[in-house]
Amino acid sequence: MRSKKTEKKTSNKKAMATSGRSVIGVDISPSHIRMVQLSGRQLSQVQLEKYAITTLPANVVSGGEVVDFDQLVSHLQQCYSKMKTNCKQANIALPASAVTIEENLRFVPEGSNMTLQEFVELEVSNIGSLDEMNYDWQVLSGNPGSEQTVLMVAAKKEAVERATDLLDEVGINASNVDVDIFAVANAFAYADMQNGDSFGRQRIALFDIGDTVLKALIVENGQILYKQESNFGLEQLVQSVQRAYQVTDGEALAMITGEMKRPDDYKAMVVDGFNAQIAQEVQRVMQFFYATQNMDSMSNVKHIYISGSGCAAPGISEVVYAQTNIATEQLNPASFAINKLKGDGTRFDKDAASLTTAFGLALRGLV
Repeated sequence: MRSKKTEKKTSNKKAMATSGRSVIGVDISPSHIRMVQLSGRQLSQVQLEKYAITTLPANVVSGGEVVDFDQLVSHLQQCYSKMKTNCKQANIALPASAVTIEENLRFVPEGSNMTLQEFVELEVSNIGSLDEMNYDWQVLSGNPGSEQTVLMVAAKKEAVERATDLLDEVGINASNVDVDIFAVANAFAYADMQNGDSFGRQRIALFDIGDTVLKALIVENGQILYKQESNFGLEQLVQSVQRAYQVTDGEALAMITGEMKRPDDYKAMVVDGFNAQIAQEVQRVMQFFYATQNMDSMSNVKHIYISGSGCAAPGISEVVYAQTNIATEQLNPASFAINKLKGDGTRFDKDAASLTTAFGLALRGLV
């Protein structure tokens, strides 16, 4: 999110070159910090250099708000130290709940006495004083001389500064402050490109089931048609394990990841119920989306892709398909980068699903 009021060039980005620098994506949830370092000179040659995950104690971050700044800085330093990297450039995200997103603003240059920048600033001023806001925009469609569809994002300056201050305290430079839901979209778009543009022009649904929040996006031809968040994720799976077996948070996570032996009745006691809950959440999103569509634009979602730390229970794709009757696939975007990680890849295979947001943030620094 820019703070400078300079007009952004927003032609469709088909160029495949990247800056060649190395960038870290920093994803902060109420229960974990995740960092992913990428490098590369072309999007077809993005390299996954390093990643790290650190568990956060309770009451450091809650509902997207930083509760204990100093504790969070301390754990960010721990996570960064785990990376053992010299990279100092990073991208961080604000939760979608902390920003205002206008996806279909209409700007008609002909006959207007305003520039695009002035038009955007007028819209931002309806949210708050320009002096108190950071904002960014992108032209989604249309030509400079005709009607343009504009995406605008605005956030309170203090929220952006708080995010950059966190990284400053760790000794990292905040190159960009993004929005988490856009980072998810960015990660899936990269995976699609690496997968031969399998999305095509189809209408698809993307679900990132995070630690505490499920992020849903309906996308068509690269454009977000609908977005929704709900309070559901890995936390519910951890609680299910704890209720079933009277174990600690750490033991529950170890059981979920397979580091601790699972009881014979684990599927019946935990997995089946949790996957059914996810399928119901997905179905609810689809129903809400279709309710927003008029008959002329009604078109079925052709495919569902899911990722995130909450995808830790086996068999989730099959259960979502059974609930929605829409082809469903688990897709972990971080797995599509060239793997330059050192050591055993088993750990990464387990962690990859949880890295989607951090991965998408790091990609932002390469394009």
